[in-house]
Amino acid sequence: MVKAKTISIHAVQVPNPNAMKFEIPGLSLTREMYEFASPEAAQASPLAAQLFSFDYVDRVFFYRNFITVHRKEESDADWEEILLDLRVVIKRHLELGEPVILADTPFLQDVEPKNELEDKIRKMIDLQIRPATWGDGGDISFLGFDDGIVKVKLAGACIGCPFGPRTVKQGVEVLLKRVFPYEVKEVTSDYVDWSNTQTEITPGFDDRDHDN
Repeated sequence: MVKAKTISIHAVQVPNPNAMKFEIPGLSLTREMYEFASPEAAQASPLAAQLFSFDYVDRVFFYRNFITVHRKEESDADWEEILLDLRVVIKRHLELGEPVILADTPFLQDVEPKNELEDKIRKMIDLQIRPATWGDGGDISFLGFDDGIVKVKLAGACIGCPFGPRTVKQGVEVLLKRVFPYEVKEVTSDYVDWSNTQTEITPGFDDRDHDN
């Protein structure tokens, strides 16, 4: 159970226009990654269940000291209007010391490498790619390797992000081809909408300098 008297919550806009990252400085919410994509699944998380009470919430992701909330793509709710609702729910829940995740709830587990090459590929992704995705409220992890093709899994704000294709191709693929030029031919993901591609990030807002 998370216990705290006063909670500061910083809302940070991320590259995915339908996601918002909420950072809670100095407080560890979870040790593992958890993602809930429906109100039914969210029953394993009292906090996620409360967030799903808003009809515009589509997905909730927890890791370490941040929460990523997805807004339904078809929703006309504006972030500036709904930020207060979400922050009030998160702040009240944490300040009351209520549990974030119920015990024995399955978490997102990494795929174990089957050989030395896969282990090196996974470590390269873990060290060079994943920290940046956490900063954007999401995650990219190694999913598999077969016949020169690396598959990666996306979570959090990376799901549905229009910059996902660029991250996979210009980020992960370029890196792995440079490090493993004879082994890696391509990097792909079933979690990316390849028809929805952006090449430039539009600067957003970050309220970390504002009072809560």
